[in-house]
Amino acid sequence: MVEALTTRTRLSVVREIQEDESGVELRFQQGSHGRLDLREANSATYLRLARRSQERRHPVGVSFGEGYTITELIRADNDVPSQLCEEDPDRARVHFQGHDGVFCLKRDHPEFTRISVLLGDALRQKARVWFIAQKPALALLDVLPAGWAAAPSQIRDGGGSPATFSKPS
Repeated sequence: MVEALTTRTRLSVVREIQEDESGVELRFQQGSHGRLDLREANSATYLRLARRSQERRHPVGVSFGEGYTITELIRADNDVPSQLCEEDPDRARVHFQGHDGVFCLKRDHPEFTRISVLLGDALRQKARVWFIAQKPALALLDVLPAGWAAAPSQIRDGGGSPATFSKPS
């Protein structure tokens, strides 16, 4: 039986795009890199998102497959969180000021603590964050600060204190 490949989608800012006949290599500000296959059905859309990320210096969601193969690029949104609530033992509910829908952060997410701390800080500061979500469930995949200071340890290492959750209203 073949095991399904599990990938994690992260927010990254494209720093450099190098095209050749076999594909496109993307280099990210965070130091990582990956390769887009131009034969992939969505490659034109992904390349457009990569160029926009590079030009505007805004993050894009990046999923990697085997090795350095990029399997998907996702447009990132930014907004100010307005509510962070414990929904049940398995997830937290997140509302944003300018987005319809209820987003969720699953407790089994490998970076649950880092993301919940960042969302809690953004909520207290009324600060904007970048985020990507898996649709249609609106499950948050990654969150980063958008132009406000967060301790580096909180951004990627999961440091800081856990977020304070309110009870659902």
